[in-house]
Amino acid sequence: MSNFIVLEGIDGSGKSSVAKFFEEKHEKVFLTREPTDFSIGKMAQKAAHEDTSPFKDLFLYLADRVEHTEVIKTKLDENFTVICDRYWGSTAAYQAAYEEIDLDYAEEIQEPFILKPDITFLFDLDPEISLERLSNRKRKSKYEKSDFLKKVRENYLTLAERHDWTIIDAEKSLQKVMNDFLNSIESFC
Repeated sequence: MSNFIVLEGIDGSGKSSVAKFFEEKHEKVFLTREPTDFSIGKMAQKAAHEDTSPFKDLFLYLADRVEHTEVIKTKLDENFTVICDRYWGSTAAYQAAYEEIDLDYAEEIQEPFILKPDITFLFDLDPEISLERLSNRKRKSKYEKSDFLKKVRENYLTLAERHDWTIIDAEKSLQKVMNDFLNSIESFC
């Protein structure tokens, strides 16, 4: 049986590490992420390091998602379990952290372009811990600012409540985060 599993959260929360670990331990898992490495996804990745309009960023992520969702649907049809490291929730949480974009708008504009996940996990992390964990990164994105990430976290928690996401406490050690995820996913799958 195929499942569409989404992992959301700010950088440094462990979601990418957990996704890779899960992929290594299970057969027929397709691991993907947003932004993708498709041409529009690369433009979105580039924009994350430039001073661009929040609307430009929002629409780049949306355009990337249109193509990405088709890939996800294909993999699900092939009976893969798809684990997506960020999906529509990240776009809503991050872009609505700007004054110009409302969270409801950032969520609603995406509806025609998304596939509803079977389960979404929010790896919840205090922004200060995130920035501490990311301090050795050579290239920082424009999103890696404490005040901005606090708003992103608030948006994530609002979305988690609205959509009944499973919240993982990502302030724990990576091993404990991984164990919490595996315990939650085993009861789901």
